[in-house]
Order: sequence, then structure tokens, then C-alpha cells
Amino acid sequence: MKNKYKETLNIPQDVLPMRANLIEKELKFKTFWDQNKIYQKALEKNKTNKPFILHDGPPYANGDLHIGHALNKILKDIVVRYKSLSGFYAPFVPGWDTHGLPIENKILKELKIDDHKNISTLELRKQAREYALSQIKNQKKQFLTMQLFSDFKDYYQTLDPKFEAEQLKVFKKMALDGLIYKSLQPVFWSPSSQSALAEAEVEYHEHKSHSIYTAFKIVKGNKFVEKNDFLVIWTTTPWTLIANSGVSVKEEFSYSKINYENKNYIFATDLVQKVTEIFGWKNFKIISSFQGKDLVGIEYQRPIKQEKTAPIVLGHHVTLESGSGLVHMAPLFGLDDFIIGRVEKLEEIMHINDDGSINEFGNQFANKFYWDANPEINEFLKQNNLLLHHSFLYHSYPHDWRTNKPVIYRGSNQWFVSIDPIKEKITKSIEHVESYPTWGISRLKTMIDNRTSWTISRQRAWGVPIPIFYNEKNEPVFEEELFDHIIDLVSKYGTDIWFEKSTDELLPEKYKNKNWTKEKDIMDVWFDSGTTSMGVKIEGAPVPWDVYLEGSDQYRGWFNSSLINSVVYYNQAPFKKLVSHGFVLDEKGNKMSKSKGNVVLPQEIISKFGADILRLWVANSEYTSDVTIGENIINQNVEIYRKFRNTFRFLIANLVDFDYKKDLKELTGIHLLIKEQLETLKFNTKIAYENFQFTNVIKLTNNFVYNLSSFYLDFSKDILYANKIEDLQRKMIQTNFYNITKTLLLILAPILPTTIEEVYQIFDQANKKESVHLENFFGISSIETIQEEKWNSFFELKNKVYALIEIAIKDKLIKSANQALVYIKETDEFLKTLDLKNLLMVGKVIFSKENKIENYEGHLCERCRIYFDFIDKDNLCVRCSKVIL
Repeated sequence: MKNKYKETLNIPQDVLPMRANLIEKELKFKTFWDQNKIYQKALEKNKTNKPFILHDGPPYANGDLHIGHALNKILKDIVVRYKSLSGFYAPFVPGWDTHGLPIENKILKELKIDDHKNISTLELRKQAREYALSQIKNQKKQFLTMQLFSDFKDYYQTLDPKFEAEQLKVFKKMALDGLIYKSLQPVFWSPSSQSALAEAEVEYHEHKSHSIYTAFKIVKGNKFVEKNDFLVIWTTTPWTLIANSGVSVKEEFSYSKINYENKNYIFATDLVQKVTEIFGWKNFKIISSFQGKDLVGIEYQRPIKQEKTAPIVLGHHVTLESGSGLVHMAPLFGLDDFIIGRVEKLEEIMHINDDGSINEFGNQFANKFYWDANPEINEFLKQNNLLLHHSFLYHSYPHDWRTNKPVIYRGSNQWFVSIDPIKEKITKSIEHVESYPTWGISRLKTMIDNRTSWTISRQRAWGVPIPIFYNEKNEPVFEEELFDHIIDLVSKYGTDIWFEKSTDELLPEKYKNKNWTKEKDIMDVWFDSGTTSMGVKIEGAPVPWDVYLEGSDQYRGWFNSSLINSVVYYNQAPFKKLVSHGFVLDEKGNKMSKSKGNVVLPQEIISKFGADILRLWVANSEYTSDVTIGENIINQNVEIYRKFRNTFRFLIANLVDFDYKKDLKELTGIHLLIKEQLETLKFNTKIAYENFQFTNVIKLTNNFVYNLSSFYLDFSKDILYANKIEDLQRKMIQTNFYNITKTLLLILAPILPTTIEEVYQIFDQANKKESVHLENFFGISSIETIQEEKWNSFFELKNKVYALIEIAIKDKLIKSANQALVYIKETDEFLKTLDLKNLLMVGKVIFSKENKIENYEGHLCERCRIYFDFIDKDNLCVRCSKVIL
């Protein structure tokens, strides 16, 4: 009997396939976008509108993309796509950072060369350039599989001569403004890279260090301490004792002389208990106490170079937090030591070579790597009865961000940018900069506040040269004419010319033949990337640009260097907003590493699931802190994707006989509530997009779709399938379906570009464009909740009724909701006006004195499969009988 009426039903037509086949579809629509120049058309459409520039911080051109690259680039793409749909002129110009040590090391490894000094600079630079360009090509190809809204034809690379020339203009401005200087002072030095590092190139990891207390023997005392008394010194760098040339004390601190086993030891009074417990001293005696200033001028025998003596001086950096209250000083291996040492004229001893080995000054420790010498130095102290205690300390310690090897503070002649003179201007420039998360701008400000200078010189070959000439007196010459001349040469021939030509060949005519020399060092790569706001030109969009979006580590990196350079060059910050994201961890929250076998690659996800799934994971991640990824997390996003896709399938399948030109209807009743909920969704998702809260976009949309599926779509089925095609209730539902589809397409287009394009191409709507990515995002400034408040009582009732129905089904009283006879105890007048049988999708509703469920003894309509009190002789309900007449 059921088949008898099947042809009379409005069975939905499956227009959108159930299976996404994303890998195939992504290639198809990527080709469609490229062939039809959709990106260029979007730019052209908005060309006269307000520009929106999200400036791409350049990834490093080395190796395949990792999952962090995907998180970063897809976040940027979501922003750009949304802004383009919102009517902004939003070109996206990707870029690459191309100079620096990793590429240089890669070339040396491939050529099996141990030291960069064993290959000519020009050959190394040639190989490095070719490698960098090949990596850009490789990464560009991988980025394109992420369905990014850019043709990648207009991109920048820091090795381009024009870019390098702009970089030199920034250096010139700094130099002429008096911000550039060369100085011998301790800087972060990487023995593994054999180069100085800036703070932004240093990462902190847990490290096991030697922790020793040693005794320095006094050789010249005063009325407070005597010859042969001992100063107690604590250090975690025994290797620096070779360069010891002083001990510092705090002027106002109290110090005590302690007698133990017939020897006198001096250390801070407040640390007596702590230090003696560490030493295990039980029967010690405090002989006397005095202030730090009373120790100034005393001389002691140096611990390693025992033929020499050194003085006690005052030091502002001495604390009582750890150690002994007396600080061993090696002026070329600590900034505080260096500053005090210069004032006190302490000897500056450099015993560490570029590679970290100890030079001839170290005598018996010469030629050993500094760290490897520690045990031998400790043994030497022990043999000389100077080692009081030895242990190991686990603490956070600076490492080279590229090699992951420990770095040291080491005195070196380096070029610096002085931050102090411009610090106030920098701080003022970010007063009105917004950040997401909100703590971002405070972090950046703190980092600027704590910075006094920026080490910009590197002792390597692959990079932009520091354009300085030295005169016959070996003095650096800062003249505008010289800078302009080199900038002109570099813009024409690139920076190789600095290494190809002799000093005289590089100099303008009037400076030739004067025995001048040229600088050999290159610039810090953070200076390279920090000049992108000068090196990248976007027509009609001057600095400051709208958004910089990078990992949270860039507050001390690219955000920092970009800000400094821009304030010097433009007298303003280069960005209006800063957005930062965390790192990507595995599913258990662990850092990814090849050794752990927990690395998740973006290309693996794309090839297995499709880029839309990867993009959905990005949008659905709380990216302001570290995010996680793994099989379970991807599968969760696959389920969300399926829900979205199946919702589109249902909506479009039921719009096949709907003509938006004549079938759009004014809405009433429950349909008006759905319209109001849709407007609320539009309002809230727009706010979420504007505030970079993409997780909220997904959450809001997913909740809307879930609620839609759990009630309205189910409720609609009977009307859609069984009512007449032109029935008003049916057209109201289709009107909602039409508007819901239009809205969901726009909301999800920035996140799921392929799937949404697929749906858009088969969806018939007013003012349809060539591509969904040429559409216009909805504008909405306010919402109403009149219907929501009105219908609250119904949904409260629905929840009560279905709780009872669930029990009735469990007790086998009924098999399904449409067999339920529902007794409702209700006095709400609004509820009494509703068609509760259809809205609740039950057999029958009766108002009574209590809420309960009974089995409905109704008759089943063979066409619509709903129970009624009466059906006709053909087993049809009244409605179905009328429809098929």
C-alpha cells in the first residue's frame, strides 16, 4: 500500500553528492578559480573600496612545510577571504625569508664541508641562493594545496635586489640618525653557528649545568679580612674562571667571616645558614661581620691564573637570591661584568675561540671545548683545595634557535642598533595598536622596555652585507653619499656585488685609492624580515597595515624587529592590529619530534582528508594558546564537516521546486522564529569574524545546524513531502531553507572554500556571481529576540514531552513518538494556539490535569505515515486525500 502513493509525494532530489571526494574536488575548483581568475576578479571588484592588508610574515625558505605553517597560513587566509567578501580590497602578498645560517649550513652539509671558511664566499652565496629559490618553489606548491586565496604570482623574497636595497635604506637612516654603533661587549654567541645572535634568535630550554662553590684566597687584606682568608664564590660556569679578573660585592650588604676547620671564609651574612647547610658544615663559628664597602680594594689570588691577583669591587647586580653574595667577574662573558669592569678598569680576557674551544690563554685547558673543560677545571680546584662543593643544576638556559645547542655570553666586536634613544617613541607608537589576545601588546611593550640594544652583525656569508667602509685609520665612515652609492649598486646588481668587488671598486670615485677597507659581517636575518613594510609595496595601501598575524614567539622576533625598523623609517608602527597564535602539539599535548614519531604533516592530512578538513581544524582550534592535532581530533572535525555537508544536502534537495523569483513568502509562526535565529547567527558570526574568533564561528554555526536538524528539519519533512507543492506552509519552509543556505554559504566560505564553492555552483539564488568568493558578506547591525522569548514555553514543553516519550519507548509502551498520545498539563495561552500534534511530531495531544504518555490507538495514513483519529476508505488522512485529488 505504501508504494501505491509514493509517486504522489514530493521526494527530495539529491543534487549534492553524499561523498565529498575533497581531494578530487579541490583540484577541480582550484583549476576553476585559476582559469577564471577569481582572485583577480575579487580584487578588481573591491579595487575602489577601502584596502585591508594582512601582511604576511615571511616563513623561512628551508624544507617542507610543517603543521605550524598550515595553522599560520590558513588563519591568515580565513581573515583575507572574510575581508574580501566584506567588500575590502584585500590583496594577499605572500613572502619568504631567504638569508641566514640554516641555508648556509644546509649547503655546507651537502658539499661535505666542515667550516664555511673552507669555501669561497661567492660560491657559498651562489649555492645558497639557488637552494633558497628551490625551496620557495617547493613551499609555494605546498601552500597552494591549502586552497589559499592568492595566485602566488605576486610575492616577495628577501633576496631580491630591490628588497635588499630598501633594507639598506633603513640601515642608512639608522646610521645617519646616530643609532648604529660598533662596540666590543658581551653578546649571545653560538659556538655551533660561530656567530653572534640577537635575543630573538635565542630559545630557552632545560639544561644541566655544573654548580660549584669555590674559594678565592686573599693575598692583600685590611682590618676586616686578612691574608689567607678565603672568599666564597658560586658559579655555574667553571670555564669562565680562567678569565676571572675581579669579584663584586654589594655596598650595603652585610658579610661575615666564618671559621671552619681553622680556615676563615667570607660570604653574605644572610646566606650563612643556607651555604653552610649546602657544605654540610656543623661546627662553624661567626668571627665578625662588616659591610660590602669594607671589602673594596682587597686583592685575591685568581683561581686558575694563580700567578695573578685581582681586586674586589662594588657591583649593582649582586643579589642574595642564590650563591654567596660575592660574584666572580669575567668582563667579556657577562654584560654586568663588562659594564662594571669598564668602570673599574678590570682586565678583559678572551680565552674562548669562535668555535667554543679554549685558546692558549687557558694553559693546560687549551684546545678543549669550553663545556668539556669544566670537569678538569673542577678537578684542578679540588687538587688546590679550593673546591668547596660541586653539584649539578637543572635550569632554563639559552640555546641557538637554529642548532638547538647552548650559547654563551662572549665579548665580541659587533654592530648594534641603539634602542634606548628611540624607546619612548617606539612605546608611544603602539599606544593605539590592538592585539588578539589582548595581552599581546603588553608583552611586546615589555620586550621593548627591556631592550637596550640590538646586535645586528653576523659573522657569516649568506646575507645582506653591513654597508660600512673603514678609512685609513680603521674608523667606520657614516656618509650619506657612500650609503646612497651602495644602495644604488645593490638595487641594480644585488648584494653579491659587495663580495665580488674590491673596496676601491665599490667606492665612488672621490674615495678611491685611500687604503680603505669594507665590513665583512652581514646583517641579522631579523633585520631582513623586519624591513618588509619598506621592501613590500602594495598600491593604494600605505603603512600602517591592518594586521600582522604570527606565532606568539614573534613578539620577540618579527613583531619586534618590524616595529623598531618602522618607527625609525616611518615614525610609526607598521601595524594596526597584532594577532598571535600558539604552537601545534600532538594529541597528548607533547611537542612534536621525529624521534617520538608524533609528527603530523599538513600534506598527509590534505592527501588523506582534503584541505577543507585541515582548514576546519584550524578554524575550530583555540589558536591563541597552543593547539593539538592527531587522529581523534581530525576525526572530530570530519564529523562536524559531515554535519555541515549533510545539512546542505537536505536544504538544497528540498529547494529543487522552489523559485526564489516568485516563491519567497512572508513568514509566520515557527518559521518566523527560525528566521530570527538565522539573523542572530548572522550577527554573532560577523562579530566573531571581526574579532578573529574563528572557533566561535564554527561553534555558533555548528550549534545552529544541530538545533535546526534536531527540530525544524524533522518538523518540515511532513509538510515538504506530503503537502501540495504550492502550499503556503511549504513555501514558508522553503523560504527559510533558501535564506539559511545563502547565509551558511557566506559564513563558511572563508573556512571551507572548496565545499562551499561546490554547493554554491548548484544553488540557484538571486544575483548569483561566478564564484561564491565574489559574493558580498551580509551586513547586520542589530538583532531581535521577540520570537525567541515567545517560543521559549514551547521548547520547554517539548523537552518535557520527549523525556516522557523516551521513558515510554524504553518501557515498550510505544515504538516511536508518532504513536504517542500526549497528555499535557498546561495553562500557557500561547501553547493552546499551536498545532502541537505537528510541532511535537506525536500522535495526538490532549490538554489535561497531568503530563503523561499513552499509546495512541489511531489509524495510520498510508501516504504520510502519520496516525489520525479518522482516515478514509483509501487509508488516507484528510490532508493527503485532498492533495492527491
